[in-house]
Amino acid sequence: MEEPIDMDLKSKFIMKIDRFCLLVCLLLLISYSVSGQTGLSLVEGQVTYITGESIYVKFSKTDGIEKGDTLFIKNQGLLKPVLLVQHKSSVSCLGHYLNDITVRINDTIYAKIDLDLQPHVMDENILPEGEVDLSQQTLLKEAVEPGKNIFTENIQGRLSASLYSGLNQNSELNSHRLRYTLSMDAMNISDSRISVESYISFSHKIKEWDVVQENIFNALKVYNLALRYDLNEGSKVWIGRRINPKIANVGAIDGLQYHQTFNHFYTGLVAGTRPDYRDYSFNAGLFEYGAYIGHDHKFNGGFAQSSLAFFEQRNHSKIDRRFLYIQHSNMLAKNLNLFSSSEIELYKLENGVPTNNLSLTSLYLSMGLKITKGISVFGSYDTRKNVIYYETFKNYADQILEQAYRQGLRFRINLRPFKYLSFSANAGSRFSETDARKTKTLNLSATYSRLPLLNASFNITANLMQTNYLDGNIFGLRLSKDLIPGKLYSMLQYRYVHFNYINTNTELIEHIAEIDLSYQLSKSLYFSCNIESTIEDVQNLYRVYLNIRLKF
Repeated sequence: MEEPIDMDLKSKFIMKIDRFCLLVCLLLLISYSVSGQTGLSLVEGQVTYITGESIYVKFSKTDGIEKGDTLFIKNQGLLKPVLLVQHKSSVSCLGHYLNDITVRINDTIYAKIDLDLQPHVMDENILPEGEVDLSQQTLLKEAVEPGKNIFTENIQGRLSASLYSGLNQNSELNSHRLRYTLSMDAMNISDSRISVESYISFSHKIKEWDVVQENIFNALKVYNLALRYDLNEGSKVWIGRRINPKIANVGAIDGLQYHQTFNHFYTGLVAGTRPDYRDYSFNAGLFEYGAYIGHDHKFNGGFAQSSLAFFEQRNHSKIDRRFLYIQHSNMLAKNLNLFSSSEIELYKLENGVPTNNLSLTSLYLSMGLKITKGISVFGSYDTRKNVIYYETFKNYADQILEQAYRQGLRFRINLRPFKYLSFSANAGSRFSETDARKTKTLNLSATYSRLPLLNASFNITANLMQTNYLDGNIFGLRLSKDLIPGKLYSMLQYRYVHFNYINTNTELIEHIAEIDLSYQLSKSLYFSCNIESTIEDVQNLYRVYLNIRLKF
């Protein structure tokens, strides 16, 4: 029989957490008041290509970005380090992950630029949504001088360990989760044509080892593990598990993949199986195969890229899905970017009888336009299905907000009337036949990147939403600063959450305080600490996320 829990001990423990958070806040505020730095501005880029742990980010220009710099991603106004720059060209950067935050194609990435060191005239071309610049990828990925052997060994990887703790006033509800990840890109081993790419994680909760013993794949996730052989400069073959960026919508594929490029065209063949949908393990019964062809062309001031893929997926001997995937992006006019993707079903089962009627099941359209130096607009129409994440840590407010922002019509406008001041407005609407009412969202944000006296960045946000079952508001304040430029990054954030549940006439009010510290111990060692406190009427919740990463 378990011993009774000492309520005084629990209260003392919670008080210690409160005091610790307060102490860290005071230390940060003291640091803000005594330290300074040069003026910094955020420059936007976008993820255009992902292969293994190599992330390609396109900027209008990379002046001020150097090898070893940190790139950031925003999550509801929160700026978090995500990539470390490995190589750069005039308009693109290749980066590797700094921590366990993952990015996807078209995600917006930010670089901190010292305004005092920048030239007065910059190229204002904006990045098209979803662009995959093949020539730029080759430049960055090979990173060799003209005339050198293109099959040059380049081995890079990272090993990280994370602890995610959820602390509750009722200690029986506390949870502690450990996660270990290993990723490695061993390109052209011993200057050969053989390469290996991998990304593997192992995650489990403390005191729940029986779950792992029951099924190892409850903890072990192999996202990428493939062997590549370069037949020649334009022909490559993979065997293993891999996500093909040309048909990324299909997801990871266990099997064989072949890719061939010639002039401005490329083509590929794929045959294998899908990972098991329950635990992401190998499942020989989920056979799939497909082919794709595409064309990309760059010219002065623009580009155009199109691709077409056919795929069939089976569940044992029966057809599970047969579809076409079409993608197109271009920048035929200066400062105007267009992107579109769609999926067309070719197979349908009606009353047990298979048919081959065409049916559009997924459509995404987007347009970006830079009107002037300080004004840009973006619009999109999205009918894609919601994405399933296997391992994502989000609080309740963030989950609700993400669901509300998925699908439908969206419009965004960015304004920068002054050097350090910027505004953003993002509005969207989604409606499903199964919903009783439309989902509407409005996000307003204002940022001043060089706050007087503190030399810090200050951001204020307001998220207003109406969903099928609630009306909600989330208001936030954020203060961020490099305490030691290039070494120690800090952030303080407060958010007020108010949800009204229309079907039950109940409401939820939360106060969320967050502290984030990220320290680059050396070129190869990185540490981050994030503490979040959620205060409600009935209980207080605490989340602590620690991560250490070793690069080799």
